[in-house]
Amino acid sequence: MYRAFLLLLLELSLSSCDVTVPRNSNISLHCLTDNDSSLVDVKFTWSYNSTPILSQDNIGREGKILHLTNIKLSDEGEYKCVLEGWKGENYVRLRRTFKMRVEVPPPLQKLQIIKSTVGDNVRLPCQAQKSSSSETNETAPAVWKRDIKGETVLLNPKKGINQEEDNMTVHRVFWDDNPNEQDWTIKISQVTKEDAGTYLCVINTSETLLVDLEVEAHPLPRCHNYTSPWETCEDPDNRSWKSTLKESLTEFSTTLYFHLKGSKPSTNLIFSPISIAAALSYLLLGARGETRKQLQDALRLPYDFSCVHSEMKKLKQASKHTLGMASTIFYSPEHRLAESFISQSSEFYDAKPQKLTNDSDHNVNLINKWVAEKTNNKITELVDEVDPFTLFVLLNAVYFNGKWKMVFESMNKKEEFTMFSGEVVNVETLYSSKYKLVMSYNKNLKAEVGKFPLTDKSSLFILIPSTVSEKSFLLMEKNMNATNIAEMVSEMSKVTAQTAEVMLPKIKLAMTTPLEKLLKKLGLSDLFNSPNLCGMFPEESDWFISDARHRAFLSLTEKGVEAAAATSISLSRSFPSFTAMQPFVLIVWSDEIGAPLFIGRIVNPL
Repeated sequence: MYRAFLLLLLELSLSSCDVTVPRNSNISLHCLTDNDSSLVDVKFTWSYNSTPILSQDNIGREGKILHLTNIKLSDEGEYKCVLEGWKGENYVRLRRTFKMRVEVPPPLQKLQIIKSTVGDNVRLPCQAQKSSSSETNETAPAVWKRDIKGETVLLNPKKGINQEEDNMTVHRVFWDDNPNEQDWTIKISQVTKEDAGTYLCVINTSETLLVDLEVEAHPLPRCHNYTSPWETCEDPDNRSWKSTLKESLTEFSTTLYFHLKGSKPSTNLIFSPISIAAALSYLLLGARGETRKQLQDALRLPYDFSCVHSEMKKLKQASKHTLGMASTIFYSPEHRLAESFISQSSEFYDAKPQKLTNDSDHNVNLINKWVAEKTNNKITELVDEVDPFTLFVLLNAVYFNGKWKMVFESMNKKEEFTMFSGEVVNVETLYSSKYKLVMSYNKNLKAEVGKFPLTDKSSLFILIPSTVSEKSFLLMEKNMNATNIAEMVSEMSKVTAQTAEVMLPKIKLAMTTPLEKLLKKLGLSDLFNSPNLCGMFPEESDWFISDARHRAFLSLTEKGVEAAAATSISLSRSFPSFTAMQPFVLIVWSDEIGAPLFIGRIVNPL
């Protein structure tokens, strides 16, 4: 038996609906009416100007409502909804059309933005356009309104120019003194922050002019909230602070070497990272705000490490038998130093700030004499002039004198030192046929390392690349990061010393390094552009770092390693021998501090 089914499709087009909506408003278009609610298994399809709307973002649940938000002129047009479903045994398709027109309100003309300061008297201009002259007159003045949290409040300007009190009410909004024809400028006396906002001047409902009033507070003194002393170190006996500072100093040292070494090892290099770090730490004592943050970042210190100065004091005390360290400030008597800074300078850095004079030559002598005294006369000239406008000169000086624990044999003859080019030069040499030292090959550094013990828990590390080539040297320098250096020191402390033949070139090296570029590379841009040193100088002033320099001295002789520096803002071999008669890197390491005192590079010993 066969059955035949007849599907009756009823397709109806409902009358279109005209919709007018304001621009930037929202509207919801409903496809289904109450009369259509008897349909079952309904399916909805929306289109805009015959283009299907595929995105579900604006279509409500089940698709029967289309939500349009923040309507623009481009949204104007025909929206069509097709709904299909069963009504009894008949399949019905209905079409509902919405013709939407976007209404644009009369434009607001923003005359201008008026900026003022708290307490000033301010004028808000309102002048009719020339096209409105036939529609306006003096008997029909403009109406001023103010927008407050989305609501428009009518203003009532008074006549006069001064504050008036009427029944205990203070009036501060007035018509301008002598307004011109079609000019309805108003004045607000002694504006406050609450007066800031949007003001509308409506002229005969045919023209609306807009004025934005911005009110700024009186600028606070630059050092407002920044003059308090450096905060107290919480839990000063916590042993982890020493490790924190030690790790920061090692990372800071390798970062300095990275920036100072350049792209090619073409010249010798010597500097004292501990001197530069101590100078910046002392400067940090008086820094506040963004300048403080930049200094902490440059020194690789944790943010708000309040114990940095007390730990620097402990470091100095722990290494006093190995390293002489001193800091001070020379400052202009025209500017007052904060009493708290003077007190904390003495507490943490054993420094008593000294006053500059009006004589530039005398100031140069004062500074250089101080440096010479603190470096055992190894550095006698750090600065050559002091500008008359100098606000302060911050100084740090270090002096190191480590004796060999093993004695080198007397040897007057010269030995060959091979340079990158293959050229061989004859240099005076330190030699021992039976020197006891630690040697090991470091895979991370790709260098042979020799550790020479010095007096007072110090050591001289010499790093030699695997071949006498610039490529090998560059690879070794590239690997000299804080982690690899710390691991090298730790591993070498576990290696047993052995007796070997040793040959080192005698060295006497002195270098001056300008620090301006280096400090900028470290992220200390604030130091050169009005730094915040309110902890040091509480009175407002414009200043910048005009000069920063570092001078270091190092010598390798039969007696040992002697080194000095001043800063101003201003490897296991298969045979028992160790020779450094080729380019190498040297590190003077302090076990007391747990960080490098001096780092150098020797590419030409002459």
